[in-house]
Amino acid sequence: MSCIFCGADSSDETVAHIFPQSLGGGDWAVLPAGLECAKCNQYFGSKVEPLALGSFPLLPFRLMMQIPTAKGKAPKQETHLGTLRATGMPGTLGIDPPDPRVEAAITAGRITQVRLLAECTEPLATARLLLKMGIEVIARDDPTIARSGRYDDARSFARAPRNGGNWWFLITTDHERLFATFRRGVSLADWVNRVSVEICEDAGAEMCVFRLLDMTLMCPMHAHILPPDMTTLPEPNFRLVTVLA
Repeated sequence: MSCIFCGADSSDETVAHIFPQSLGGGDWAVLPAGLECAKCNQYFGSKVEPLALGSFPLLPFRLMMQIPTAKGKAPKQETHLGTLRATGMPGTLGIDPPDPRVEAAITAGRITQVRLLAECTEPLATARLLLKMGIEVIARDDPTIARSGRYDDARSFARAPRNGGNWWFLITTDHERLFATFRRGVSLADWVNRVSVEICEDAGAEMCVFRLLDMTLMCPMHAHILPPDMTTLPEPNFRLVTVLA
């Protein structure tokens, strides 16, 4: 029983989540035992996931969905108007203004909007998280294939990217539907049917496809796959993020 990332012994009882707990992953998202060693699991959980989950687009999603960290801490995000915090009610946020003047303006209705930075501040961590999940999905279905040299480039970039290495991922979002979903609340059926991680293949290109309701992140599982022509995919519904290690 060897780790799908480093090849070390993985015969312990390590519990590894394909779908991060801080994005709502529960027992249904646990990787079968014996596929990931404790060292790699702890590394991803402490060095990669926190950075990716604390950056756009995953942090605003966690805020709106009120999803706490694995340790039970509520998500929050700093803005120019103060700190946005989860309230315990999906779709509803609280704010801690920086001073009484801002609080008074919000209370009086003179300030009615809070703008969030829609730029991925941790592209490297996000790409590594997507590759990690992709390899885990493959391992869940066929550990032998996941351990093969076919995914060495993805494995190396996820676990220990070399300086100068590069990758990319694409974010697609139906903003109107996503915010409508936040406003009405998310049912169990929504979560089961519209949240997933899978490997999809198109014209020989394998992609890790990570669906979060009306937002999807897509990352190639091989280094030779080129990004799409963005002249045909308009922003802000499509966002190409290039990554340099």
